[in-house]
Amino acid sequence: MSNHIMSCWSCGNSWEFSPPLGRSESCLKCRRDAKSCLNCKFHDRHANAECTESQAELVKDKEKSNFCDWFDAKFSGSQGAVDAPSTSPLDQLFGGPSAPKTKSSLEIEFEKFFTKK
Repeated sequence: MSNHIMSCWSCGNSWEFSPPLGRSESCLKCRRDAKSCLNCKFHDRHANAECTESQAELVKDKEKSNFCDWFDAKFSGSQGAVDAPSTSPLDQLFGGPSAPKTKSSLEIEFEKFFTKK
């Protein structure tokens, strides 16, 4: 099987791995568990039990490695592939990954007021 690129749910670090992802594997940068719900393609914080796989058992700690039989790593891409950034209007509207990082006029005024001169 070919190698895949995975991004850590905690620090965003990307690394190459060969499926299947082992339960004891962790991020090379922050050492967080790699085989956790937060790195699974079925994880959705808005879904029941934060999982879109209806047959999966409840996992209470989404950050820790677990024995879920339905785990499927959320890939960043295959080796050499480059993901295009999302330009979804919903991402921009609701502050998704591609939302512009602009400050509102209230935030600017707040910073001016509380910034020492």
